[in-house]
Amino acid sequence: MLDKLSVLQRGMELKLEEIQLSHKHKGNRGDNSEEVVRDFLREFLPLYNRIGHGEIVDTIGNVSNESDIVILNEYHPYLNDLANPSLFFIEGVAAVGEVKSNLSSKDLSDTLDKCTRFKQMHIDMQGHAFVVANDSDIKRFVMKRPFFLFIFASQLKLDTILEKIRTYNEQKGLEVENQIDGVFALDRGTIFNVGDGEGSLGFKEKSDSSKLEGYISIEQGSDNNTLFNFLTFLSSSMPHLRLHYPIIREYLR
Repeated sequence: MLDKLSVLQRGMELKLEEIQLSHKHKGNRGDNSEEVVRDFLREFLPLYNRIGHGEIVDTIGNVSNESDIVILNEYHPYLNDLANPSLFFIEGVAAVGEVKSNLSSKDLSDTLDKCTRFKQMHIDMQGHAFVVANDSDIKRFVMKRPFFLFIFASQLKLDTILEKIRTYNEQKGLEVENQIDGVFALDRGTIFNVGDGEGSLGFKEKSDSSKLEGYISIEQGSDNNTLFNFLTFLSSSMPHLRLHYPIIREYLR
């Protein structure tokens, strides 16, 4: 099984390298790190998870910052081809992320501010909506939506990133559902926010099998792969919804 996972991980790495090389040969588009990640996600996520970038609105007038990555669910209407920055409805958003090519302390601070603003958005859940998820994931990923940071290279060590996130959350008094949910740095490793430990993405202590809570950091090394962790996070934090009427209806009133 581990050998098969290693092959899968290497395939992801090669695909990302291929996309990066493709972008370097597109003239004035250059090495656009955000578009590289968007193209990577288009390769590996289901077709109904269309990928765009832009601002997000809710039914009470809140507007997010412009986001580098906006992953849609199957209920977002087809309003444009997503080639340019777009406007999205929060109920049709499955996850949101920021991309940094060379993360600095200021970049991290700005990203956490964007996350906090995004997490304040109101989601107008339809009556009798159906979701396949446990209570922990519903609180974090249905009534809110996941927010992640993807990093190509970081000036900060993984432990420093984690320390700054924890300090930010404490200073702002943020509950777990309003915190950043994952950080994926290709040169440093992964940070998962597993919340209360009861969600679909969980970890256990090796000594007594008790569930871990809060942030879990995994240093990048030969025995793990950040891209695999990234896709595992997305598959675990985007619960499948079943809605009964178009989400755009509430924006026409």
